[in-house]
Amino acid sequence: MRFIVVLALTAACLGGLGALGACEDKQLTQLEQVKQQVCACKDVACAEAAMKAVPSGDIHPNHRQQGVARDMLDCLAKLYDAAQPQPDPQP
Repeated sequence: MRFIVVLALTAACLGGLGALGACEDKQLTQLEQVKQQVCACKDVACAEAAMKAVPSGDIHPNHRQQGVARDMLDCLAKLYDAAQPQPDPQP
């Protein structure tokens, strides 16, 4: 289930990078700011709210933007992992 959510958010995030084609430096900075917000979150709800600030549009991301998006999604995946209930240890 978590994989499907992360996959959907990956598609949305990378899809949102398409709007970053015209003014790469300014928009790369904007994406990095969103990444900082996501990675500063302590819970999934906070991170998902921050992800809504990712620009949307046509898909034309460059290599640097894809790297920032990947780092952002790594932070989100860690929060999802931490939110999963831990199994009871076997005695």
